[in-house]
Amino acid sequence: MIFRLVTITLLLIGCTEHPASTTCGQTGSLYRQALYPIGVALDMMELNSSAAYQAIATEQFNSITPENIFKAESIHPVRGFYNWLETDSLMSYCERTQKRVHGHTLIWHVQLPEWIRSFHGTKADWELLMKEHIQTIMTRYKGRIAGWDVVNEAFNEDGTLRNSIWRQHLGDSYIEKAYRFAREADPNALLFYNDYNLEVSPTKRAAVIKYFNNVRLRGVKIDGIGLQMHISIVHPGSSEIASALMDVSANEYKVHISELDISVNPLGKNITATTELLGEQANLMGAILLHYRQLPTKHQYGITFWGVSDRNSWIRSTYNRIDYPLLFDDNYQPKPMYCKAIELL
Repeated sequence: MIFRLVTITLLLIGCTEHPASTTCGQTGSLYRQALYPIGVALDMMELNSSAAYQAIATEQFNSITPENIFKAESIHPVRGFYNWLETDSLMSYCERTQKRVHGHTLIWHVQLPEWIRSFHGTKADWELLMKEHIQTIMTRYKGRIAGWDVVNEAFNEDGTLRNSIWRQHLGDSYIEKAYRFAREADPNALLFYNDYNLEVSPTKRAAVIKYFNNVRLRGVKIDGIGLQMHISIVHPGSSEIASALMDVSANEYKVHISELDISVNPLGKNITATTELLGEQANLMGAILLHYRQLPTKHQYGITFWGVSDRNSWIRSTYNRIDYPLLFDDNYQPKPMYCKAIELL
């Protein structure tokens, strides 16, 4: 079983037990118990170097989102050159282990290579740049990647469009054009918009839904919306999350909880992972699963966790704080949040 393999691996590398670890009274597999895909964001360096990391990724999840390797600075670092090494390696792993792949992300204002940030050209030149970038990547993996975050984080918190480098050079229509280019490249792929705080900001959420409803009226097919859900045990509340999921579903979009983690230390205090904190985290996890279950099956694209274990979480490095936001602890042992998921899926 998976946890026996993990335990052996940890003994070999000399890890010590972490207070966050627990036991569920059974070993299991999240995706084998779920009626919809259960995903995780993967880092290729960790996947290739850690047996424990790879074992959990393989046994627990059946949908994979590449954390960074499809972002422009990684896959398209120089004009005219695409770095397929890591993306091809990920595809090989996913096809070998029968995992769905969710592409992330094609158009974003962050993690751009210098050549795009300093690109000089006309509006037509910028449009060609965007089209070539989207279609080169999607064409290579046509029929092999189930869905794509075509545009990522294009809205401000007040519902206005972010004045990103793409908008500066292409105008407000750049979003619609990106989806048209993506649909041309792979007519069968599911196309998503992905953003944060959609679960806590009704204003932002309403603006996103209105924008894409209008795009649909112009004949552009948008299949789903990803709610990142980088949340905490403090905020948002369960009812806010339920409202957000229902709002998106009610407008006939597939709902992807696309980057889920649940912080237990949003204020950055000097804490330890106490039973009480991890219990609150598990209870919120349970509420999310129950709310997601209420959505029509046709709108349940899946739930994706943003990392395998606490030691892999972006929160620690980005915010320089102690936190324990994921299903497995620093020693790759299951936490109460994992046990709650096993119980309710």
